[in-house]
Amino acid sequence: MWDDGDLLAVRERPPSAREVHIWTIAPDAPPEVAARLATVLDAAARRRCSGLPDPRRARSFVAVHGAVRVILGRYRGTAPARLGLRAGRWGKPELVDGGGLRFSLTHSGGAVLLAVTGGGRDVGVDIEGGRPGGAAEALAARYFPPYESALVASAAPGRRRDTSLRLWTRKEACVKAAGARLALGLGLPVAGDGDVRLVDDPTGRLPAPWLVRDLDAPAGYRAAVAMAGPEPYAVRRRRLRPSDLACHLGTAPGPAGGDPGPSAANRFVDLTEGETQP
Repeated sequence: MWDDGDLLAVRERPPSAREVHIWTIAPDAPPEVAARLATVLDAAARRRCSGLPDPRRARSFVAVHGAVRVILGRYRGTAPARLGLRAGRWGKPELVDGGGLRFSLTHSGGAVLLAVTGGGRDVGVDIEGGRPGGAAEALAARYFPPYESALVASAAPGRRRDTSLRLWTRKEACVKAAGARLALGLGLPVAGDGDVRLVDDPTGRLPAPWLVRDLDAPAGYRAAVAMAGPEPYAVRRRRLRPSDLACHLGTAPGPAGGDPGPSAANRFVDLTEGETQP
């Protein structure tokens, strides 16, 4: 099982309400790492995993949700298996005793992002990709406000998919920050120049406003993060790779093929990458 003392020795600094950490998580893990990560999942997550018919999807589920628990446990100084998680009104997971820590998880294809912030400020993150251009245009025409659907339709044919995904990810990030159903947010007016926009809900059904900003994403994808309220915030990008988890879990061989040694947990920190964007 997990070594609590090892985890507490490398506690991660939690972000403030004026900062969001965006973690890129590998969607898979080596079998030995996945086996260790499976031990930190709670009963509900294990039931969900056991219901997946595809072994690859099941291993990806374990890799992603186990990694989320590792990251959140480091912020809280708690063993991942002991974190209490519960579902909000519309199913958004939240920490039972988070001390103001808020998080949001998103995945599309092989891309996985986790947003973490503090101070009790709600956060939502979304990444989208792989949707055909024609389908993206049809969705915009059906669900977006007239101005935004016209914006998609008037874009150059090669840009319509990207334009639609940019708007969609902004909307879904806001909805995730609100912890609401996606259907309530498709009409949100999110179009505008620049990468940062303050979004309000003209219907008053959602707890607006949110400050939403576009994120760098792999080719073919669009991503956005939204934070509750109008206050500005910095984005810090982080990365968690299978090799980081292997060191942290003690499954990576050391220089002589033996134990990874007492500094393995600290290498987890060293191997992450950070870049602050104001």
